[in-house]
Amino acid sequence: MLYRNFKGTFITSIFGSWQEAGNQGQLVPVGGLIYYITSPRTLFDALRDPIHTVIYILFIVGSCALFSRTWIEVSGQGPKEVALKLKS
Repeated sequence: MLYRNFKGTFITSIFGSWQEAGNQGQLVPVGGLIYYITSPRTLFDALRDPIHTVIYILFIVGSCALFSRTWIEVSGQGPKEVALKLKS
């Protein structure tokens, strides 16, 4: 959405560059930050660009770990709260 509305701006160029894929007008990232946090389209793409694949996996695992930790703290099921419940 940023690329379509603000093509050529500094912020958009930091996030990445896109190109149309197929005849439906869908834009796919081909470079920049957004390219590395989107999944490889095929297994061949994953094998052809292992740096992209590794960065994507690290991003997903890190995001899941951060979300899990936040969820545990917000829901009151952290180690301190569980220990207090077991003690009582």
